[in-house]
Amino acid sequence: MNAQKRTYGVLLRVYTPKPEEVEGRVERAIKHIRQILAVSKEFPALRRVMILVPLDHDCKQTCQALLDRLELDGLSDHVEVYMPPGYHSCEVLNWGLAELSTNISHALIVSGKAVQYLTRDAMLAIDKAFDGGAKVAGLAVDELRDQVLAGRISNTFAVWDIRALFQSGRFDSLIDVEEISLLIRMARMFGKCIAPIDVAHGTFDLHATATARERHEHVIRTKIERQIAECKRLGADFGFIQRSVMD
Repeated sequence: MNAQKRTYGVLLRVYTPKPEEVEGRVERAIKHIRQILAVSKEFPALRRVMILVPLDHDCKQTCQALLDRLELDGLSDHVEVYMPPGYHSCEVLNWGLAELSTNISHALIVSGKAVQYLTRDAMLAIDKAFDGGAKVAGLAVDELRDQVLAGRISNTFAVWDIRALFQSGRFDSLIDVEEISLLIRMARMFGKCIAPIDVAHGTFDLHATATARERHEHVIRTKIERQIAECKRLGADFGFIQRSVMD
């Protein structure tokens, strides 16, 4: 795809099962949205910002609280907020990708804790990778750096060619390593198409709540084990993914 025709949209999930955490989550989301919108002014190909509030994982108060705050801050015309059902790391993301695909070619899936890595320079590096034939690119952020540089792109900060993703299937893992199956399927379909992007070391902007800390610690502690299980499900291994990294 010609770089001039390549367009990007952001998928950011915002939710909490605890009503007492809603205010903090919304405040944090507004901070991230402002950063994304600032980058979109420097990188005009970044056209849409979509917030997904997973219906089945939220306390049912976050969506309205976020809509109210966006209206109050004059940001509602620049951000879309949806509350799709399903598992947060597959059905919800698939729904968002389908919605973006109506007028966007590439989707940036980013965690709130990694939004600080979203800069014009990062997007230019990612765009260059797609110029070179990548179908997925990911930033090697913080403690995920070694995994990402080995090709195991993470939706902590990953950009997907939506058409190529849909040609390869959908997110379908229920063990929160949904990227692995698609990386394997894409590699089988397109060959060397995975582009890790190295970045300067930084730190995650981890939310201070107990819920966020506990989830992050569990994810990091068990991630490799779950990635191995997902590879086995697809009949592949880490070596296959690493050999699919672009030269």
